[in-house]
Amino acid sequence: MLDFKASWTASSRNSGEYGLGRATCFFPRFLTGQPYWVPVRDLRGPSNRPVNSYQHKHIHIWGCGGIGSWTAEFIARAGAARITLCDPSVVTGGLLVRQNFLETDLGAAKAAALADRLRNIDDSLTVDIAEGLLPEDAEQIMNQADLVIDATVSLAIGQCLDVLARTPNRKATLAQIATDTRTGTLGILTVCAPGTLQGPHSLDSLAGPSVLDDHQLELYHALWQEAEPDDELVPTRGCSVPTFHGSSADLAAVAATLTTFLGMQLAGSKSGTHLVALPHARSGPHHHYVPHVP
Repeated sequence: MLDFKASWTASSRNSGEYGLGRATCFFPRFLTGQPYWVPVRDLRGPSNRPVNSYQHKHIHIWGCGGIGSWTAEFIARAGAARITLCDPSVVTGGLLVRQNFLETDLGAAKAAALADRLRNIDDSLTVDIAEGLLPEDAEQIMNQADLVIDATVSLAIGQCLDVLARTPNRKATLAQIATDTRTGTLGILTVCAPGTLQGPHSLDSLAGPSVLDDHQLELYHALWQEAEPDDELVPTRGCSVPTFHGSSADLAAVAATLTTFLGMQLAGSKSGTHLVALPHARSGPHHHYVPHVP
């Protein structure tokens, strides 16, 4: 007869130690004689995991593309209480090779399709949609949300966040995430804690010269350089074209790494810029942090 504790340990090593949200564990007939469901507590691992910073938070994600769509799912699985999505574009067939959508989503608005996916991950999660390129109540959001993530790689929205960063008594942490246009194996995360009166776009501009002047960081120079005509992900940093294939694993990995580092920044309430590279990116440090100096 199988030992219950030993069977559970073996299972947890193979498939993850803890349940998500209101998850339940199913013990098959060969263990119990009859199949039944056993509820488990809302555990997501040790309390010092960076992604635990998202638990019970209200988070805005602007841009549901190659980086934003994966980031939204990781944050939903981390235990956010509410996620607001903003992206007016539509799911097309070419996007399925790298973005977090399904064939059944074709023709649907990205924000609506992604919202349905997130609700199916955790039925206790509230997911709503802000219409347009930018929520109409953006200034109010600065004092309502816990975190606003800009994954649009839009210069206009970046400049708008610079203005919103100066909202009096701002509650929201502001973050900007993107990948490189050429390979999709690099990531950049810029975070502005509530006490920082500059937005992510401004901090990005401040970090750029120090990175470009450091030959040891040559791997990341492309993040501040104009895209080449033959780059696979065009026309701006992080955007991709429908004919590009094979990048879903890379973009999901970059998004996961940036999500983890953003969780660390939230826990420490600090401002700065993280640069990350996947293991198969060409030689160079696979992580570099540029702290913001007021």
